[in-house]
Amino acid sequence: MKSIYLILAMLMACAMGNAQENPLPKIHIRNFTDDLKKTDTTAHAVVLFEHGRTELQYVEGDEQLMIVHVKHVRIKILDKEGFDEANVKLRLYKSGNEEEYIKELKGRTLNYENGQVQETEMKREAVFNEKASQYANELKFTLPNIKENSIIEYSYRLYSPFIRNFRTWYFQSNLPKLHSEYVAVIPATFDYNVSMKGYYGLTEQKDEILREHFLYGGNRQDCSKLIYIMKDIPAFKDEGFMLAPINYISSINFELRSYTRPAGGVTNFAKTWANIDEELMADKDFGGQIKNKGAFKELLPTMVDSATTNLAKAKNIYYYIQDHIAWNEVGGKYAEKGIKKALAEKKGNIADINLALVAAMNAADIEAYPVIFSHRTTGIPGLLYPVLTDFNGVLCMVKIDGKDYLLDASVNMLPFGELSLESINYKGRVIYSKGKSDWVDLVNTTPSKNIYNVLAVLDSTGKITGTLRIQSTGLKALAKRNTIDEYPSLEEYEEKLMENSGNFRIKKSKVDNLNNLEKSLFEELTFEIDLRDNFNDLRYVLNPMIYNRITKNPFTLEQRNYPVDLGAEESELYNFNFTLPNGYVLKDKPKDISMTLPEQAAKYTFKSAIEGNNLMIQQQISMNKAIYTSDEYFFLKELYARIIQQQQKDFQFAKQ
Repeated sequence: MKSIYLILAMLMACAMGNAQENPLPKIHIRNFTDDLKKTDTTAHAVVLFEHGRTELQYVEGDEQLMIVHVKHVRIKILDKEGFDEANVKLRLYKSGNEEEYIKELKGRTLNYENGQVQETEMKREAVFNEKASQYANELKFTLPNIKENSIIEYSYRLYSPFIRNFRTWYFQSNLPKLHSEYVAVIPATFDYNVSMKGYYGLTEQKDEILREHFLYGGNRQDCSKLIYIMKDIPAFKDEGFMLAPINYISSINFELRSYTRPAGGVTNFAKTWANIDEELMADKDFGGQIKNKGAFKELLPTMVDSATTNLAKAKNIYYYIQDHIAWNEVGGKYAEKGIKKALAEKKGNIADINLALVAAMNAADIEAYPVIFSHRTTGIPGLLYPVLTDFNGVLCMVKIDGKDYLLDASVNMLPFGELSLESINYKGRVIYSKGKSDWVDLVNTTPSKNIYNVLAVLDSTGKITGTLRIQSTGLKALAKRNTIDEYPSLEEYEEKLMENSGNFRIKKSKVDNLNNLEKSLFEELTFEIDLRDNFNDLRYVLNPMIYNRITKNPFTLEQRNYPVDLGAEESELYNFNFTLPNGYVLKDKPKDISMTLPEQAAKYTFKSAIEGNNLMIQQQISMNKAIYTSDEYFFLKELYARIIQQQQKDFQFAKQ
């Protein structure tokens, strides 16, 4: 009995200790009554307070040194659209036999009703653990009894064996935050690179020494306690034409450089590029694949076909690999199956495909190298310190007649020498050998263009009939080809196109050069439009933008603190020729207009002319840069506002 009382006392002491460790301030009635919409009128929830603490601990149960991360969060739900904040997902990474896990997960919902604060604890049944991928699990839980003006709180203790990456703390998120605080406790024998990202700076930063705080290897040592505070943080609002939000969100990042062992001596974790080059080239799933020229000994004559120049050979090899190994939608810089198995099964991850491409090029005596990169939906690789985990994909670079070509055979319908939007993520690292590599810009030199040519007749009943011919190149052609390729046949695509054509009724369609990736894609549509509502015996109005009219500005933020990244230069050219009915004269028309951004960064022109019964209109939108700075954002936003206004204007005709 005495031992039971002792255990209970210890549990109570532990519970009291945990309660005292809770850094969230005491709940006040004003937390429920304050109008937080004034913080952000578009917000549906607000983080009132969040606190994180990360430190190194030797965990007896795991028999190893672990990163222990404790987080406490308090969020106010402002309206029904904010209810989803009560559904929380935590990503837990794994590698080999090591994986992250969570203990001491707690959650509760607080509601202010009838002058009292009502508390509802989260139950165990609300927590689920699922496999997210081969590299991560996902812990999900839902807070109970959610209403408008509810306050939710949750906390957890996360254990991670990956001590090289201490923990990234994101001060900014999709919600506005009143207070975000992070504490990092770092032993004196551990040296981390610390870097800040994002537009917003710290409100406060403090540090202190914790004497003999860290116990490891039988010795106690001092720790630095680093405190970072940011207050009144706006929500991060993403928009189109951007890289991954993680590149711009205000955060603090740690990476282990070196560790002084208890018995003496220093282990250096910070690697040079020479170290990484050697590691990659020595790996059987990277360098080992590139050296496997034998896999193509019998295939090479078929792949090269009748090509005589290196460029023609390279194109044939590229299209062969693209056609014969389908991407299984798995990334990675290391081969998953290996070249031989990927060729046999006709499927592999991105490394299987593009390392096979490098090996095949080398087998044909064409100079080729692997390029490791990070996908556009993930972060930009760090340029200051080499971090191999920053990269999650591989491309191929070939050098022919003094010109470099970046290739990605994993993307269906992608022409030779072009990159998909997913691969355009600032820079990649080309690995030349075991001790030599360099940065390479991930850019598309092929502009992304659409040219629309319309030849139409407006008859005396108010019906327009005609043909629309669309010519597409670059990323726009890739997007259209991928859309068409989603259908089992071209006929089914055309049928669906006609079904969904709406007021612009498509009667017939035709596609040319769908699989001839070296040429522009052409699509021809025979159409009709009923304008009877705008047409009578005395007058009619005609808006010439009968196809692909811009109705919504793609740039809506009051301020954007990150670049606009299109992936490539873009242009849209519209040529319209309308044959008009007899007996009417032009009474009013949109004015010709030409608008140019500073330094010719972008341009919009609209002009029209009438010759007899022919109305001819030309409109062009030219985005002459792939990337626009945040300082140029207002000009882009205003340009598109003017374009939308111009496209709303009609030509007005009256009976003679």
